[in-house]
Amino acid sequence: MTPKEPALSVSGLRRAFPMGRGLPELVAVDDVSFELAPGGSLGVVGESGSGKSTVARMLVGLERADAGEIRVAGRARGVRERGRAARLRRAREVQLVFQNPLESLDRRLTAAQCLCHVLRLHGADRAGADRRALELLEQVGLGAREAEARPHRLSGGQRQRLAIARALAADPSVLVLDEAVSALDVSVQAQILRLLSRIREESGVSLVFVSHDLAVVGQVTDEVLVMYRGRAVEHGPTRRVLREPEHPYTRMLASSVPGPGWDPAEVVRLRAEFAAASEV
Repeated sequence: MTPKEPALSVSGLRRAFPMGRGLPELVAVDDVSFELAPGGSLGVVGESGSGKSTVARMLVGLERADAGEIRVAGRARGVRERGRAARLRRAREVQLVFQNPLESLDRRLTAAQCLCHVLRLHGADRAGADRRALELLEQVGLGAREAEARPHRLSGGQRQRLAIARALAADPSVLVLDEAVSALDVSVQAQILRLLSRIREESGVSLVFVSHDLAVVGQVTDEVLVMYRGRAVEHGPTRRVLREPEHPYTRMLASSVPGPGWDPAEVVRLRAEFAAASEV
């Protein structure tokens, strides 16, 4: 039996930005590689400036990779095919859920209209789009009342549910979530994380969950990739990485997660040790 192609395969990804005349370029992502199994979930974690959001933007095509390759189910993403059909196919491969859905949702459209617009783009007729839109809203826990509301009338959690439904409307193979719960209250975060786990189980979509929060990643991912200054410093099963981190940077991040016996002084000590070692 031939093994399945990875849902997502990333090899040697690099992205640098010019800083001006006479200045060295800023390397945001440097030689990052990983694979994601069909129906799997990967956390990409790191502090601000680690390069994790740049990776997310390259996965969906919002940033161009200077080097490396991205493949979805064996198909290279770097090949720029022209035409509407090719653009729609690429959209069906990978979808992105942003941190702030209010900035990415069309404020003129109701929740149902927003989903119908995406569904019609991807070939559904009017009746089919209306029916599927209601199914998607129900799947993410939104009802008839929310279906007729515009984004500014929805709560933060409801808007994020709508953003997830809109991404799912394209029937993607991979769903990338960039700090998708960081702006939400803890109780709402838990609801969204449970929702994502259920959707992955029901639909088989693969998840890439980009976050600075190891505690959040620990609830929704099978594997985790830890990034520091553009490079991947640790990669492995989420449970192992969180319980027995090997890299000093991962140990520092893990120590920052509050829990039984949590000692803030230990966080300060590990951060100082890591900073000193990084300067050597």
